[in-house]
Amino acid sequence: MRFKRLAVAGAIAVATAGSGLLATTPASASADLRAESCSTGYACLYYHQNYTGAIHKQYYDDANYGNNYFVTSTSTRGGSGAGLSVRNNAASVDNWDFSNAITIYFSPNYAGTHQRIAAGGRENLIPGLRNNNASGKFG
Repeated sequence: MRFKRLAVAGAIAVATAGSGLLATTPASASADLRAESCSTGYACLYYHQNYTGAIHKQYYDDANYGNNYFVTSTSTRGGSGAGLSVRNNAASVDNWDFSNAITIYFSPNYAGTHQRIAAGGRENLIPGLRNNNASGKFG
C-alpha cells in the first residue's frame, strides 16, 4: 500500500516537474504535512463534528495518533483544538483519498471499535469513536 501511494505521488511529481509547474523544495514538501486545508490523497481528521475546528492530515497508515497534533485549518473551519493530540480528540473525517477508504479505530494498532469512511467520503465519527480514536488505516 505504501509503495503504491509513493509510486503515484512520484509519478505526479515527475509529470508536474516536467511541465514546469512544480517548484517544491524538501522544506516545503514537509510543510505540506502541516498544511491548513485538506488536499487530494489525504484523510483529514477534524477536532469538531461537521469538519470544523483544527485539522490533522493523514497520508499513511498510523498505528498511534498519540504523536500527531491538530493545526489550525483555513476558512471558517477555525483553530479550535489546534495543538492538541489527535488521539482521543477527533470528531469527524473528510477522506480526500479517492482510491482508498480509511478506517478509524478506538485503540492503537488498528484494534477495537472502528468506522470505515469510503474513498472520497466524509462522516462524523460514531459516538463510540468520537473523541475516542487512536489509529487509522487506509485500504
